[in-house]
Amino acid sequence: MGISDHSPIRYNKEYFGYLVGYPDGRILLVNADALPVLERNGPFEELAPYELRTLDIREPFHLHTPPLVWLELTKRCDLKCPHCYIDGGKPRAEELSDAEIHRLIDEMADMGVWAIAFTGGEPTLHPSFVDFVRHARERDVLVGIATHGLHLSDELLAQLPRDGVIISVSIDDLHIPGRDIEREFRMAARTLQRCKAHGFPGNIMTNTNRRNVDRLDDMIAWAEEHGVSVRSVPFSPIGERAKKNRAWLENVPADVPQAAAFWMKEVKWEHAYHREVGLCVGQIFNYGLTLAFMTDRCSSGRYLCYVCADGTLYPCTMCAGEKILSPGSVKGRSFAEAWRSHWPIRDSSWAAFEDTCTGCPLHNDMFYCSSRCPAMSHARHGDLTSCGASDFEKVSLIVRTAQLQHSPIGQAERPTP
Repeated sequence: MGISDHSPIRYNKEYFGYLVGYPDGRILLVNADALPVLERNGPFEELAPYELRTLDIREPFHLHTPPLVWLELTKRCDLKCPHCYIDGGKPRAEELSDAEIHRLIDEMADMGVWAIAFTGGEPTLHPSFVDFVRHARERDVLVGIATHGLHLSDELLAQLPRDGVIISVSIDDLHIPGRDIEREFRMAARTLQRCKAHGFPGNIMTNTNRRNVDRLDDMIAWAEEHGVSVRSVPFSPIGERAKKNRAWLENVPADVPQAAAFWMKEVKWEHAYHREVGLCVGQIFNYGLTLAFMTDRCSSGRYLCYVCADGTLYPCTMCAGEKILSPGSVKGRSFAEAWRSHWPIRDSSWAAFEDTCTGCPLHNDMFYCSSRCPAMSHARHGDLTSCGASDFEKVSLIVRTAQLQHSPIGQAERPTP
């Protein structure tokens, strides 16, 4: 997926002006006076006078249009991964029809959604998977595919559009209990190489856990050698299946040195990779983290959301796994109507965690603590405003922040809310 100097700018009208995404992946907020530059597809440098230095946060804060939506095509999956947030396996009752999914894609495109991440379950098991990807690209929506990769044959890949599509294959060492880990990695690696051969940017999704912490260096080395990005998420006890397997999967503080060193390599490599790939699901998601830092509230349900295969909306994957904070379904109403309705999560901010966080060493502006998370609080404590972090995550954040401060990629200043 090459970056063209003539590719159009993506921009959405918001109450503060515009959210703008350039083809090379740079994203920024500008005031309303920037419209003439945007309309003529002006260069990034011309927006400097219009870039917002402060942001007026209007309650309940959310964007008029989410740049990114996860769309679960089916909950069906032929694996039983012990860490799966969604407890993939059997389909949901009354999953959306093909016509309803096509309608959703059209409504998202009409609304100005920049990217859809097709997920599951296993999205490639949906019989109309190829049609959905093609439809999204025909509507100029960027596409991410989150898959275990076992069904990405040459025949299937040949049917997919190349431009604007990135394929993320999970490598967790957890797909099949008791299976040879080396063989599992080789299978996933061959899948990623097959995707690259067909012209798709590739990405490794990995759940970092006690089982694979000793193998992370090998994973990042392979990714760099083969031109594949990496996106890691530490194991979290989200969903019933993951809760049952927490004791043997959740990292402990002793794992921090290896995990933090891997994370630094991951971030450095991701920055380099994104410069080559341009605007994609990963970069759009990352800006949501920036916006969260700017506004002191999670980006879930405000910048992005998750649509289950039965049409139920959630702020994010983790809320879907915990079955909390849903604003309802897209059935019987348009996606725009559903997004612009009342969402419970928008009634609170990180201020709701003030009593919980008081006295914690991470409770200052030096750290970006994302564990002020209703889903993680619910998973660990059964409520919405307790600490969502494990002991591993607390120590890891301190170590990673110290490492990042001494790295060129950690020098950006925090915008002022």
